[in-house]
Amino acid sequence: MGLLLPSAAIFVVFCLLVWWKGGAARGYAVCLLLGAVLGVGIMKTTGARLAKIQDAYAGKEVALTAEVESTGRAYTAGRVSAVLMVEKVDGEAVRFRVECASLPKCEAGGRIRGRFSLDVPDATQRLDDYADGIALSAEYLSGMLRLGQSESFRARTARLQAALSRALRKGMAENTGGVLAAMVVGDRSHLTSTLRSAYRGAGLSHVLVVSGLHVTIFCGLLDALPHRERERSRAYRRMRSVLRAGTALLLVGITGATPSVLRAAVAVWVSSLGVWVGGPADTLTSLGAAGVLMCLGNGYAVYDVGFELSFAAVMGTLAGAECAGRGRERYYDRKKKRKSRREKPPRAVLLFRRFAGGVWDSLCVSLCASAATFPVLVLRGMSTTVWAVASGVAVLWLVGPMLSFGLGAALLGLAAQNFESLPLFEIIRRPVAFCAEGLAWLMNEWAFRVSVLPGASLWFDGTYAALVCLVLILLCVMAMRRHIRLRVALPTVILLAALAFGLETALSWNVVNIELVGTRASPAVIITQREKAVVLFRGGSTTRRAVENQLEKRSVKTVELLVDLRMQPEEPCRIEAQKCIEAAALAENTTRRASCGGVDLELFRTRQGCILRMRVGGQRFITLSGTVRPAKPIRAEWLLASSARPDNIRYTDCLTLSSKYRWMEGDAEPVSRLRFRLEGERFSKRAEYDRIK
Repeated sequence: MGLLLPSAAIFVVFCLLVWWKGGAARGYAVCLLLGAVLGVGIMKTTGARLAKIQDAYAGKEVALTAEVESTGRAYTAGRVSAVLMVEKVDGEAVRFRVECASLPKCEAGGRIRGRFSLDVPDATQRLDDYADGIALSAEYLSGMLRLGQSESFRARTARLQAALSRALRKGMAENTGGVLAAMVVGDRSHLTSTLRSAYRGAGLSHVLVVSGLHVTIFCGLLDALPHRERERSRAYRRMRSVLRAGTALLLVGITGATPSVLRAAVAVWVSSLGVWVGGPADTLTSLGAAGVLMCLGNGYAVYDVGFELSFAAVMGTLAGAECAGRGRERYYDRKKKRKSRREKPPRAVLLFRRFAGGVWDSLCVSLCASAATFPVLVLRGMSTTVWAVASGVAVLWLVGPMLSFGLGAALLGLAAQNFESLPLFEIIRRPVAFCAEGLAWLMNEWAFRVSVLPGASLWFDGTYAALVCLVLILLCVMAMRRHIRLRVALPTVILLAALAFGLETALSWNVVNIELVGTRASPAVIITQREKAVVLFRGGSTTRRAVENQLEKRSVKTVELLVDLRMQPEEPCRIEAQKCIEAAALAENTTRRASCGGVDLELFRTRQGCILRMRVGGQRFITLSGTVRPAKPIRAEWLLASSARPDNIRYTDCLTLSSKYRWMEGDAEPVSRLRFRLEGERFSKRAEYDRIK
């Protein structure tokens, strides 16, 4: 919530700039403001509905009957993470979504029944879950029964997605098959964490999501169908528009209505509607229609990072195409002025000019798209990379052929499975799959090699980054108003951006972040400094998932120390770390000390629990697990709170995910993160808190 003010400032400045332009643009500014007011109203309505569900079921153990909408990779063998559409709670008919981080293996499209513990989503993931329509997080307890296959549209398309994914990945390596499955049919469950990190560091994360490019290619296959001149009638065009709209609807169902593919599908539907009513549709109209449609059912949809990145990328792509077109016009104008009596240039020169033109178009589009998505990344606390433009120019041309070969391999593989008596499908599938896998291997190699270069994973403080982006936007507007040449304005803006974020990186070199993530009952603690971290873990699979998501968001490359505070762990914590300490493995009334980086900690094991004291930059922190009753008072500046009662603990301030623990007196506003600077070995007096409402 600390970024609300900078984000609102950027929106207000944008509206004022549109108003300042005058003329018809003032109407657009009014529409933007009215749309913002309407969006706040829709979000309040959605929030009230989610709050009603949480008040009824949060903190309870219930029997759920649900449909498995999607599954993903879990952390233990024989289990999956899943999003469930709940149909019944203790026999009562309901309809809302929950997310379960660890569930006995099942497939999307099936129906299940079992006992679950429901809770409010993790504070660090809450807005993202609300954006996906997820009201609660579920922890599986026992008694899971598989009730067969569901017959809903989403279930049918999910089974089709799984079948296409299996047919596509047949005989392929894990990395290449996982990338193709994610790109072609939207099945991201086979992407390893290493592969995700590599693509994020290379600036290619967006190619792993089914987006507008994919929809355009798939629907464009219908335009390649042979047709005669007499068939180019209104009836033929209407029939083709219906087929395109149906193809887009099928893709929405297969991919689970992700923001990027839904936005592109709405563009296809608006275009198809234009064929029937006789009015052409433009990109901005379809973009606005997609935004309205996606927010009507869920006011929190605008908080989805995929929603924001998709819309920002489209706007950047349009701006890049416009810049590339103007550059070409100026180039040809200069060529006409210099035209002389020279003969026609050789064919090699013409081919080189065409290649240079393609590189120029890719460079403009990649640069503008990266510039448009950069504020979204830094405002959402995600890492970014300086190699996004280079990756866009170098390997994005592979996406089209990969999708074509991948789709062919998936369809031929599915046909080969259903018609085993006809070996022709399998004979054709093998070379097509080989070509798709070869292209995927090339893109993977680029991602792995670029992701280890300096500047591949940069994280910036959100508030500072928002202010810098606001200043850069104002500078760009001033350059446009004063008609400053692009060759002067662009390098200046890039240099100022590099200086600003370089200064922030230098200033944050000794900054330490201490955060609570996971469930309210058993939150984990993450201490990060630069690209290293110390993790104090407790909780279950939901907390483990929150920890790994936060480490990924912070661009942490090394977990130096993992302290498992659980007293009776059902399974080992599988977070990769250089050193691990398990409280359950210590003997009763024993102490274990460790030190790494600027963190010194001491873990004392009792009969029914453990107590951990930690010193960071001269400040003392303390956290408990299980039941601990010290004989003498223990003093610390900060308590890292959990449901464990802090008997005989004397503390000044408290970091907590909840204000309703039983041992608390009164309701306090939860503070889940502390950010401070180390000055030598001392704690800076200026500390910043992020309050989560």
